[in-house]
Amino acid sequence: MAKYPHAIQRPSVIQHPSRDETRGIVIHWTAGHKAGDLEALDGPLVDVQFYVDKAGEVYQFLDSGAQAWHAMHTANHTCIGIEHEGSGEAWTEQQLEASAKLAAWLTKLYNIPVANVDPPNQWHGFFGHKDLAGFEKNDHSDTCPPATGWDKYFERIMFYAGDNSTGRQLADAGAKTRTLNSLKVTLQPKGGPQKVWTGSDAVWALRWILGHGLNTDTKAIAVQGKKTYKGPEDVYQFAKTFVAQHGSRTPAT
Repeated sequence: MAKYPHAIQRPSVIQHPSRDETRGIVIHWTAGHKAGDLEALDGPLVDVQFYVDKAGEVYQFLDSGAQAWHAMHTANHTCIGIEHEGSGEAWTEQQLEASAKLAAWLTKLYNIPVANVDPPNQWHGFFGHKDLAGFEKNDHSDTCPPATGWDKYFERIMFYAGDNSTGRQLADAGAKTRTLNSLKVTLQPKGGPQKVWTGSDAVWALRWILGHGLNTDTKAIAVQGKKTYKGPEDVYQFAKTFVAQHGSRTPAT
C-alpha cells in the first residue's frame, strides 16, 4: 500500500478495504471534465485510485492497495483503476506522459507486465474498461484512446520504467507493418490477365519472382512507399533486395 509521490492527494472520506491481490490495471476515460470528474470520483457511487487530467496532473483518491468502485466486482477487488479526463479523444502529450509515469511506478510496485490482456481470460497486465463488457454486467466503452494507442502508451511506460526494449520491439513491429501496408506488386504476362498483390501477399509475389524470374515481355511494377520500380529487370532487382532484407525463403514451386 503506497501513495504516488507525484500525485495531488485528495483522500476519500469513505473507508475502503485493502486488496488481497493485484492482478492488473484498468484504463478508463471519464466522458467528462476535470471539475465534475473530481467530485464524481470521490464516491459514494464510483471512485478510483488515480485520475489524470489533460494538463498532466495526477490525483490520488485512495491508497494504491485499496479496493475501488470502478469496474464491478472482480476488477474492483483485484485491479487498480486509472481514470483520464476526456471522452475518448487522444490524450494530450502531458496526460500521456503523466499516465505513463504513474503506470511505470505501479508496474514496479505490483509486478504487473506491460502488456494488453483480455479479461476474464487473462488479468495480469493492462486492459480497458470496455474489455470487461458483458462480464459481471460491465457495459462501458472507455479504454486507452485509439488515437493514442496501446503501443505508444506502453512505449512511454517502458521508458519511465527504465527499459526501452519493449519500445524498440514496438517500433520495429510498427516499421514492419508500415512496410507491408505500402507494398504493391503488379504483373501482367504478354497476352495474359493483370494480377495485383498488396501487403503480405505482395511479399509472396516478390519471393515468387526471385525464385522464377520474369520474362522480358512481362509488364511488371512494384511499389514500396514513395518508390516505384518498373520493368522486369528493375522489379527483379527490387525483389532480390527486399527478400534479402525481409526474409530469404522463396515459395515452393
